[in-house]
Amino acid sequence: MVKRCVWGTCNSDDRYKHKPHMSGVEFFPIPKPKTRLEETLQWVKACGRKDYAVSNVNKHAYVCSKHFVDGRPTTQHPYPIMATPLKQTVHKSRKLPFDRATVHIKASITTPTTSKIVDQVWRGCWGVLDADHTYYAVKRGFNVQTTSISTQTDITMAEMDSLTDNMMDTGSMKRKNLMNDIMKDNKSCKFYTGVSLAVFCFILNFLRKKASSMVYWNSADTSERENSETPRKGPRRILDIKEELALTLLRLRRGFDTKTLGDMFAISESSVCRIFTTWLNLMYHDLKFLVRWPSREQVLKKMPKCFKHFKKTKCIIDCTEFFVQKPSLPSAQRITYSSYKHHNTFKCLVGITPRGSFSFISDLFTGSISDRKIVQDSGFLQKVEYGDDIMADRGFLIRGDLALKGATLNIPPFSMGKQMCANATTKTRRIARARIHVERAIGRLKNFTLLQRTIPLRMKHTFNQVVKVCAILCNLDSQLVK
Repeated sequence: MVKRCVWGTCNSDDRYKHKPHMSGVEFFPIPKPKTRLEETLQWVKACGRKDYAVSNVNKHAYVCSKHFVDGRPTTQHPYPIMATPLKQTVHKSRKLPFDRATVHIKASITTPTTSKIVDQVWRGCWGVLDADHTYYAVKRGFNVQTTSISTQTDITMAEMDSLTDNMMDTGSMKRKNLMNDIMKDNKSCKFYTGVSLAVFCFILNFLRKKASSMVYWNSADTSERENSETPRKGPRRILDIKEELALTLLRLRRGFDTKTLGDMFAISESSVCRIFTTWLNLMYHDLKFLVRWPSREQVLKKMPKCFKHFKKTKCIIDCTEFFVQKPSLPSAQRITYSSYKHHNTFKCLVGITPRGSFSFISDLFTGSISDRKIVQDSGFLQKVEYGDDIMADRGFLIRGDLALKGATLNIPPFSMGKQMCANATTKTRRIARARIHVERAIGRLKNFTLLQRTIPLRMKHTFNQVVKVCAILCNLDSQLVK
């Protein structure tokens, strides 16, 4: 085991006993702090090291015989000699550089008049200075040249003021840049709003007249304001009609929350809620004619080729569900829980034409309702006419309800626990090939991100309009089945 001396700057080490400075040197362990704490403190203090404390004392801590009066601890001198504190090297700060004159003086001979010339230079005497000799000429170190430049412009002060106001209004700049990004091209408009540029302009022009004079939604008192003879004017409009329509479509398509939209358009969250709810109801009431029940002649006239085996088909129906926030009441939890999705949901019945356009969108029902019950309560049977053929999945056991209306039901045959015959297998395959288009239509509907997320309960009063407006926008898209 190596023994080293911990006293001051001592370099005693028992590995170098052969060296002259280690001749006759012995090592004595420092008393252990657990049993002899007071003596340990005295030994550590005598070592004179700032980085060495009682906590550093262990079985390898020694002091050599060089530091004891008697060459070893004795009764008269039990502690080592006090070490002088280690001298720390102090680095002096660098001296500040001498002040250098801004004007350089050239002198070939040093004379007593040099200081006088320098004093004159420091006083600002430029040019040739008087001196005893001609070679004490001092010249100016640099020449300053100035040029007068004038600029002409056709911009008036009024235009400059308007430009300054626009630069200061960061909100209008943010909205302008955002609208430029949305309206940049057809692809960008489709990405942000879900519709093409042509469809966006159609909706804007179609609703412009009513949008310019509509009363904004304001919680429960909106109906009272609409019915009053002299309605009170609301706050000044911050966004124009085009920006408000873009905000509404952005929320539907991209699913942005009110905080994000408020930052994007530089308005408050409450303004976003008012604008979105107002425009949602306006679009629902004025564009709902785009989801309509077609006549039999219209369906037969443009029947796709994939329905060549089902030429009497007028509508393909299916149900879709949307996740909803879990209610606090146990009874509400029970009726909204869907055993199919294993989540609390709202359920909706949709119907499409053979070309893929939505022809029926029901109101939302709770997730526990059956397919047959939603068909009976949604008003779908009131639209069915005599001779219609409705295509559906096996879960729609509504053959009797349709028979009362003189219509027929086309669903895949049941196997009844046995292997289906060749005709039944062929019919199942053909129905599946035709019925897949209702799944594609629902997929297009759920491309609107707001429908993909869990619905907060505060939106339950407006979510019917959200689903139906999204279906309207889908009908304005390109044809699904060709």
